[in-house]
Amino acid sequence: MASDQAKTTKRSKRGVPEGLWQRCPGCKRVIFGKEAEKRLGVCPECGHHFYLSAKDRINQLLDSGTFTEWDAHLRPTDPLEFRDKKAYVDRLQAEQKRTGLSDAAITGSGMIRARRVAIGVTDSAFIMGSMGSVVGERLARLVERATKDDLPVIIVSGSGGGARMHEGML
Repeated sequence: MASDQAKTTKRSKRGVPEGLWQRCPGCKRVIFGKEAEKRLGVCPECGHHFYLSAKDRINQLLDSGTFTEWDAHLRPTDPLEFRDKKAYVDRLQAEQKRTGLSDAAITGSGMIRARRVAIGVTDSAFIMGSMGSVVGERLARLVERATKDDLPVIIVSGSGGGARMHEGML
């Protein structure tokens, strides 16, 4: 009886841990995630560049632990009360929750080989990296502060967005 019960009891299958393997959007091959990570987000088979968040780009470029964000307190508003399929204010809140970003650009300073630099990075995950008033203001303040502090400026456009229609000419 015990042996019959043992035969009918199945062990649950252990699945593959999340993120261990990933499919390349370029060549469609399944590649080992650690290999792509080691190559800084480049497919070892075809050279396709995977999406990198602004935070990942900053971590790749700057010396570890040296980044200090500037102007994080700036938040987008809805001065035109814009509405397309949904209200712009609702779209902003949804994007902030989904991405963990307050807007499409992160700016600040950090070190590269012990040399202080000013850096700004846009992120396509937030409304395709489009430029609203906060993105423009953060980048303008970045250049102004870097000029005042005599710092080299690095701006990485990690997005393809243009001007954000939701804020009009602002």
